[in-house]
Amino acid sequence: MAIAVAMVVGLSSFSWGMTAAQAQTTDEFTRVAEQCLTTGNAQTALQACERAIAINKEDAIPWYGKSKALNALGRNQEADLALQQFDFVGRYYSGMLRPIQLLQRRILLSELVANGERATELTTEMSQIQGQINGGSLSEEERAQAQDYLQRLQNIKQDYDQVQSNPQLLDQLETNMIQAMIELRKGFVEANARLSAGS
Repeated sequence: MAIAVAMVVGLSSFSWGMTAAQAQTTDEFTRVAEQCLTTGNAQTALQACERAIAINKEDAIPWYGKSKALNALGRNQEADLALQQFDFVGRYYSGMLRPIQLLQRRILLSELVANGERATELTTEMSQIQGQINGGSLSEEERAQAQDYLQRLQNIKQDYDQVQSNPQLLDQLETNMIQAMIELRKGFVEANARLSAGS
């Protein structure tokens, strides 16, 4: 089986680390944000970006588009402020990504602990991917993708083995990650208020 097929099967059957947020959506924000980035007319693009920001000012994409549109219109000072907001929001989401990933892993580990079949399937999936890597029929790029995927599965298996010996690790992990997200969110709100006051 080709590695691309194997990886799709693995991801669809286990959803290792996949979230609904990673799926393509056609909601209003996505439509307007896309217009913001792809509209050739700077004034139209600016209007689309401002609509997208009105829908969700905490998404970095329309701030970047707004900066580009303002630059095209010669409104460089406003463009700089929009670019600062893009950088600020992007940093916030970069910081939030890690605790969210860890919480997703905690949910997955709970499923593995509760369902022995799923834990067995994880081991089987690891063996299949390792077999494809050892088989020598993969291109260099496919091999790198397979090794990365296998490493993710091995990390999950290692965490699962630790949780098997100490189930309280699950609750501890969740508590720590929730607290980290709350603190990060508080800092973001406070810093965003200061940034808005200065603009």
